[in-house]
Order: sequence, then structure tokens, then C-alpha cells
Amino acid sequence: MNGRKVLVVDDHKLNVKLLTDILEDENFIVYSTDNGLSVLEMTLKLLPDVILLDIMMPGLDGFEVCKLLKENDEVNDIPVIMVTAKAEGIDVKKALEYGAFDYIKKPIDEIEVIARIQSALRFKESQDLLKELAMKDRLTGLYNHALLVDLFEKELAKQQRKDGDIAFVMIDVDHFKRINDTYGHTSGNIVLKELANILKNSVRKGDIVSRYGGEEFSLVLPEIDKQGTWQMCERIREKIEGLSFNIDGKENIHLTVSMGIFHKNSKDYLTGSEIIQKSDEKLYQAKAKGRNRVEIN
Repeated sequence: MNGRKVLVVDDHKLNVKLLTDILEDENFIVYSTDNGLSVLEMTLKLLPDVILLDIMMPGLDGFEVCKLLKENDEVNDIPVIMVTAKAEGIDVKKALEYGAFDYIKKPIDEIEVIARIQSALRFKESQDLLKELAMKDRLTGLYNHALLVDLFEKELAKQQRKDGDIAFVMIDVDHFKRINDTYGHTSGNIVLKELANILKNSVRKGDIVSRYGGEEFSLVLPEIDKQGTWQMCERIREKIEGLSFNIDGKENIHLTVSMGIFHKNSKDYLTGSEIIQKSDEKLYQAKAKGRNRVEIN
């Protein structure tokens, strides 16, 4: 559990200190706030692994804070453990109905706190694994179309809050049908897997690489300027153009890709679907101008 982040929300300093001491002894990184109104903002910024949330607080109580967290698509999968001296069945029922994963009774018991946090983390890890398996493209191991759109919307919202730039890139293998027709679909699949590896190894940590569908791939590039976006994509295009794919001892296969980019700066007000559509339009421009080229807005 080393390095996991826990956000403690409690308006009593003694409770915060007690929980902090317990958690830091187990090598958790602890953040805290005594104000329910600040929890959503802090959660979006910190992305903690678990939230310990007191029920009885001034302003927004724990129930309302939990409800806000669970209504937000960016953080609703973070386990919330309610901490309460009110152990009546009706309060526990209400906490669970609002989306809490579990609850801890006051006075705080060190062993119980760690056990319940570990349980929440194990559950989240198993859910994340199932989600990942469902959202990965089976052939390439890249994110599939459904997850791409979800991740892009979240990253777009994040960059809008930060006044940051973001780019969406559509990539299409030129004349891919010829490869399938000439060498067979098995060879075509090998080429797609190789391309997936090239793309993964050509982007920065934090960039999103996906198989959009068929022979189309896509990139989500956050926090990058327009010139940097074009340079990265041009390097990838040149790299692919210069490679040859030797498949099952057959003659080397050479291929090229066309790329369409829409780069959004902080002053552009566009939805995720509009950005994807505009990058797709740029891809068609690249293909119409002869393929094996990069087009950007």
C-alpha cells in the first residue's frame, strides 16, 4: 500500500491527527480538509485512492459530499468510507445508498481503519482490472473506441479547468486493404500489432493511444502546443515510412500512414465529439492530398 493517497475529511482536528498518524505509519500519503465544500475540488486535483469522509460536518454534511463525488464522472470510482459516531442502521443505510463503499465507527480503531481501507483498495483494483479488460482492444492491447471517448472527455475537462491545450489525432493506414488482399488477414493483424507498439513507444507518458477501429488509430495529446503536436506526429509518420515489416519470412512489407490533427487551445470552446469530427476531417484532407502526410488545423 506504500504511496497510496488518502483524503481525510473531518472538521475535528484531533480526529484528523489520529487518522493521519495511523495512515502514515502504514506509508499512506495523507491529505486532509475540514470543509465539505472543498472536497470535490481537492479530489479532482489530488485523485486520492480512498476518501475517509466524516458524516457530521458544518456546511455540507458527509452525505451530501458523497453524493457530489458520486455524481462526478471523473472521480465517482474512488471508494468513499464514511466515518461516523452515528452507527444507527438508518445512517449506515443512507451512506451506502449515497454511494459509500463502507463505513468506520467512532471511536477510531487502528486495525479496523487499515483493514477497511485495504478492502476498499482491493475491490477497486479488481474493478479496475475488469474494466480494463473490457475496454482493451483484443488484437493490439490498446484502449478501444469506447474507452478512448471516455478518457478523452475526462482529459478535455481537465485541460479546460487548467486552461491547457490538447490535441486529438486520427491515424489511418494507407491502402491497408492491399496488405490483407496480398498477404492475408493474419499478416494484416501482425502489422496492426506492430503499429500499435510503434505508437505506444513514440508518445509521452500520459498521452493516450487507442485503436479507433479497423486500421484506424488515435492519439490524445494533453498539454502540448500546436507546433509540438505537428512535430511529434511527423516524427511518427516518418518512422513508419522508414520501416519494413518482415512477416513469416515473406518479403518485407512497407506501408505509410495518413494523420489528421485538431489542436485545441484554451480559447477554443468545442465538445469532445466536435474535436474528433474535426480531426477526422483533417485525416480525409491528408488522404485527399496523396496520403502519407500530416494535416493539422
